[in-house]
Amino acid sequence: MVNLRHPFIFGAAALVAATLSVAPVASADSGPAPAAPCYNGVAPWNPYIDNCAIPSRPPRVNGSAPDQTAILACSVGSQIARGLCLSQFVNGGPY
Repeated sequence: MVNLRHPFIFGAAALVAATLSVAPVASADSGPAPAAPCYNGVAPWNPYIDNCAIPSRPPRVNGSAPDQTAILACSVGSQIARGLCLSQFVNGGPY
């Protein structure tokens, strides 16, 4: 019985080694991120992302009125949440 175990162990080890040598190496893709500077749609609660559907966006200055992208992005939720989102955008919030 001992003589039959060794060939089985060596055969199994050879099978595993052959499988691992043929399998591709897993690696993280270090390719560049998508080059699009904007996206189509609205990201709730993120008024800083550019929207492709709105062609031009005015320069951002603290204290100025929110632009159309900020108004669309902050229009989700309750009135208190909308006010908080817009006030953080206008006054230079945590982003």
